Amino acid sequence: NGIASFVHNDNSWSWDGFVYSNETDNATFSYNNQFSSYAGGGADGSSNYAVSSFTLDYSSSTYDVLSNTVSLLAESVISGAYFTNTTYTAGSMLNGDMFAKKFGGATGNDADWLKLTIRGIDSAGGYTTATPIEFYLADYRFADSSEDYVVDEWTWIDLSYLGTVAGLEFCMSSSDIGSFGMNTPAFFAMDSLTIVPEPVTIALLGLGCLLIRTRKNK
Repeated sequence: NGIASFVHNDNSWSWDGFVYSNETDNATFSYNNQFSSYAGGGADGSSNYAVSSFTLDYSSSTYDVLSNTVSLLAESVISGAYFTNTTYTAGSMLNGDMFAKKFGGATGNDADWLKLTIRGIDSAGGYTTATPIEFYLADYRFADSSEDYVVDEWTWIDLSYLGTVAGLEFCMSSSDIGSFGMNTPAFFAMDSLTIVPEPVTIALLGLGCLLIRTRKNK
Protein backbone atom coordinates (compact mmCIF):
# COMPACT_ATOMS: atom_id res chain seq x y z
CA ASN A 1 0.00 0.00 0.00
CA GLY A 2 1.98 2.99 -1.28
CA ILE A 3 5.53 2.64 0.05
CA ALA A 4 4.50 0.33 2.91
CA SER A 5 4.66 -3.49 2.66
CA PHE A 6 2.69 -5.64 5.09
CA VAL A 7 3.80 -9.22 5.77
CA HIS A 8 1.19 -12.00 5.49
CA ASN A 9 1.74 -15.70 6.19
CA ASP A 10 -0.95 -18.30 5.57
CA ASN A 11 -1.31 -22.05 5.88
CA SER A 12 -4.13 -24.55 5.99
CA TRP A 13 -5.08 -23.93 9.62
CA SER A 14 -3.91 -20.44 10.63
CA TRP A 15 -2.50 -17.12 9.47
CA ASP A 16 -0.36 -14.35 10.88
CA GLY A 17 0.89 -10.95 9.82
CA PHE A 18 -1.61 -8.54 8.25
CA VAL A 19 -4.78 -8.67 6.16
CA TYR A 20 -7.04 -5.88 4.99
CA SER A 21 -10.70 -5.98 5.97
CA ASN A 22 -14.02 -4.25 5.42
CA GLU A 23 -15.86 -6.24 8.14
CA THR A 24 -18.16 -4.29 10.49
CA ASP A 25 -19.52 -6.92 12.93
CA ASN A 26 -18.78 -5.67 16.46
CA ALA A 27 -21.31 -7.93 18.17
CA THR A 28 -20.34 -11.52 17.27
CA PHE A 29 -17.71 -12.59 19.81
CA SER A 30 -16.31 -15.60 18.00
CA TYR A 31 -13.14 -16.90 16.34
CA ASN A 32 -15.23 -16.99 13.17
CA ASN A 33 -15.40 -13.18 13.38
CA GLN A 34 -11.68 -12.49 13.63
CA PHE A 35 -11.54 -9.86 10.83
CA SER A 36 -13.86 -7.21 12.34
CA SER A 37 -12.83 -4.14 14.33
CA TYR A 38 -14.57 -3.67 17.66
CA ALA A 39 -15.21 -0.07 16.59
CA GLY A 40 -17.56 -1.45 13.90
CA GLY A 41 -15.64 -0.52 10.75
CA GLY A 42 -12.71 1.68 9.77
CA ALA A 43 -11.51 4.90 11.38
CA ASP A 44 -13.50 8.04 10.51
CA GLY A 45 -15.87 5.92 8.43
CA SER A 46 -13.22 4.46 6.11
CA SER A 47 -14.21 1.34 4.17
CA ASN A 48 -11.04 -0.69 4.73
CA TYR A 49 -8.48 -1.16 7.46
CA ALA A 50 -5.77 -3.61 8.50
CA VAL A 51 -6.08 -6.50 10.96
CA SER A 52 -2.94 -8.06 12.44
CA SER A 53 -2.68 -11.52 13.97
CA PHE A 54 0.35 -12.92 15.79
CA THR A 55 1.71 -16.42 16.07
CA LEU A 56 3.64 -17.97 18.96
CA ASP A 57 7.18 -19.36 18.85
CA TYR A 58 6.28 -23.06 18.93
CA SER A 59 9.56 -24.23 17.40
CA SER A 60 11.68 -23.13 20.38
CA SER A 61 9.04 -24.19 22.95
CA THR A 62 9.22 -20.71 24.51
CA TYR A 63 5.78 -19.86 23.07
CA ASP A 64 6.77 -16.20 22.95
CA VAL A 65 4.66 -13.94 20.72
CA LEU A 66 6.52 -13.38 17.44
CA SER A 67 6.51 -9.83 16.12
CA ASN A 68 4.85 -8.59 12.93
CA THR A 69 6.49 -5.97 10.72
CA VAL A 70 5.67 -3.28 8.19
CA SER A 71 8.56 -2.26 5.89
CA LEU A 72 8.97 0.95 3.86
CA LEU A 73 10.54 1.35 0.42
CA ALA A 74 12.27 4.52 1.66
CA GLU A 75 13.15 5.65 5.16
CA SER A 76 10.47 8.04 6.38
CA VAL A 77 8.84 9.55 9.42
CA ILE A 78 5.48 7.99 10.25
CA SER A 79 3.31 10.60 11.89
CA GLY A 80 0.86 8.08 13.33
CA ALA A 81 -2.01 5.67 12.84
CA TYR A 82 -5.34 4.69 14.38
CA PHE A 83 -5.56 1.53 16.51
CA THR A 84 -8.34 -0.45 18.19
CA ASN A 85 -9.29 -3.97 19.26
CA THR A 86 -10.78 -6.60 17.01
CA THR A 87 -14.22 -7.88 17.97
CA TYR A 88 -12.82 -11.36 18.57
CA THR A 89 -10.18 -10.19 21.05
CA ALA A 90 -12.53 -7.74 22.79
CA GLY A 91 -15.13 -10.46 23.29
CA SER A 92 -12.55 -12.82 24.75
CA MET A 93 -11.42 -10.20 27.27
CA LEU A 94 -14.98 -9.19 28.21
CA ASN A 95 -16.44 -12.69 28.50
CA GLY A 96 -13.58 -15.22 28.45
CA ASP A 97 -13.47 -18.17 26.06
CA MET A 98 -12.33 -21.79 25.99
CA PHE A 99 -8.66 -20.71 26.11
CA ALA A 100 -8.59 -17.28 27.75
CA LYS A 101 -9.93 -15.80 30.98
CA LYS A 102 -12.47 -13.03 31.40
CA PHE A 103 -10.49 -9.91 32.28
CA GLY A 104 -10.96 -8.92 35.90
CA GLY A 105 -11.74 -12.52 36.88
CA ALA A 106 -14.79 -13.64 38.84
CA THR A 107 -14.63 -10.65 41.20
CA GLY A 108 -13.63 -8.08 38.60
CA ASN A 109 -10.54 -7.23 40.64
CA ASP A 110 -7.84 -9.15 38.75
CA ALA A 111 -5.25 -6.72 37.38
CA ASP A 112 -5.44 -7.85 33.75
CA TRP A 113 -4.13 -6.01 30.68
CA LEU A 114 -3.47 -6.34 26.96
CA LYS A 115 -0.65 -4.25 25.45
CA LEU A 116 0.52 -3.41 21.93
CA THR A 117 4.22 -2.51 21.67
CA ILE A 118 5.49 -0.55 18.63
CA ARG A 119 9.14 -0.03 17.69
CA GLY A 120 10.81 1.77 14.79
CA ILE A 121 13.29 -0.25 12.72
CA ASP A 122 16.27 1.43 11.02
CA SER A 123 17.91 0.46 7.71
CA ALA A 124 20.40 -1.82 9.52
CA GLY A 125 17.62 -3.75 11.24
CA GLY A 126 18.12 -2.16 14.65
CA TYR A 127 15.70 -0.09 16.69
CA THR A 128 15.51 3.66 16.14
CA THR A 129 14.83 4.41 19.82
CA ALA A 130 15.86 2.70 23.03
CA THR A 131 12.29 2.65 24.29
CA PRO A 132 9.11 1.61 22.47
CA ILE A 133 5.64 3.08 22.27
CA GLU A 134 3.19 1.07 24.37
CA PHE A 135 -0.59 1.20 23.92
CA TYR A 136 -2.94 -0.62 26.29
CA LEU A 137 -5.83 -2.16 24.36
CA ALA A 138 -7.30 -3.15 27.73
CA ASP A 139 -6.36 -2.22 31.29
CA TYR A 140 -7.90 -3.59 34.49
CA ARG A 141 -5.17 -2.52 36.90
CA PHE A 142 -6.97 0.43 38.47
CA ALA A 143 -7.80 0.56 42.17
CA ASP A 144 -11.26 1.78 41.15
CA SER A 145 -12.64 -0.96 38.91
CA SER A 146 -15.02 1.51 37.25
CA GLU A 147 -11.93 2.84 35.42
CA ASP A 148 -11.13 -0.56 33.86
CA TYR A 149 -11.56 -0.56 30.09
CA VAL A 150 -11.38 -2.46 26.82
CA VAL A 151 -10.72 -0.07 23.93
CA ASP A 152 -13.80 0.09 21.70
CA GLU A 153 -12.99 3.15 19.56
CA TRP A 154 -10.27 4.07 17.09
CA THR A 155 -7.43 5.80 18.94
CA TRP A 156 -4.80 7.92 17.18
CA ILE A 157 -1.22 7.16 18.26
CA ASP A 158 1.57 9.60 17.40
CA LEU A 159 4.42 7.50 15.97
CA SER A 160 6.73 10.41 15.11
CA TYR A 161 8.57 9.72 18.40
CA LEU A 162 10.18 6.74 16.63
CA GLY A 163 12.04 9.10 14.26
CA THR A 164 13.01 8.24 10.68
CA VAL A 165 12.26 4.56 10.18
CA ALA A 166 12.71 1.87 7.54
CA GLY A 167 9.84 -0.05 9.08
CA LEU A 168 7.76 -0.76 12.17
CA GLU A 169 7.76 -3.77 14.49
CA PHE A 170 4.60 -4.70 16.38
CA CYS A 171 4.29 -7.13 19.28
CA MET A 172 1.56 -7.96 21.81
CA SER A 173 1.58 -9.10 25.42
CA SER A 174 -1.07 -9.96 27.99
CA SER A 175 -1.43 -10.65 31.70
CA ASP A 176 -3.18 -13.92 30.79
CA ILE A 177 -0.32 -16.38 30.21
CA GLY A 178 -0.58 -20.18 30.27
CA SER A 179 1.67 -23.18 29.72
CA PHE A 180 1.65 -22.51 25.98
CA GLY A 181 2.12 -18.76 26.07
CA MET A 182 -0.33 -15.90 25.75
CA ASN A 183 -3.96 -16.98 26.09
CA THR A 184 -5.66 -13.74 25.00
CA PRO A 185 -6.24 -13.71 21.21
CA ALA A 186 -3.32 -11.72 19.76
CA PHE A 187 -5.07 -9.46 17.25
CA PHE A 188 -5.35 -5.71 16.72
CA ALA A 189 -6.78 -3.41 14.05
CA MET A 190 -5.00 -0.46 12.43
CA ASP A 191 -6.11 2.27 10.03
CA SER A 192 -4.76 5.42 8.34
CA LEU A 193 -1.04 4.74 8.74
CA THR A 194 0.24 8.19 7.80
CA ILE A 195 3.73 8.68 6.37
CA VAL A 196 5.34 12.13 6.21
CA PRO A 197 6.39 12.79 2.59
CA GLU A 198 9.96 13.72 3.53
CA PRO A 199 11.89 12.84 6.69
CA VAL A 200 12.01 15.65 9.23
CA THR A 201 14.00 16.25 12.37
CA ILE A 202 12.18 14.81 15.40
CA ALA A 203 12.72 15.86 19.00
CA LEU A 204 12.56 12.59 20.91
CA LEU A 205 10.37 12.54 23.97
CA GLY A 206 12.58 11.82 26.98
CA LEU A 207 13.27 8.50 28.67
CA GLY A 208 11.08 5.53 29.51
CA CYS A 209 8.25 4.02 27.52
CA LEU A 210 5.80 6.41 25.92
CA LEU A 211 2.48 5.19 27.31
CA ILE A 212 -0.82 5.96 25.59
CA ARG A 213 -3.86 5.18 27.70
CA THR A 214 -7.51 5.72 27.03
CA ARG A 215 -10.67 5.35 29.06
CA LYS A 216 -13.21 3.19 27.28
CA ASN A 217 -16.13 1.01 28.19
CA LYS A 218 -15.74 -2.12 30.35
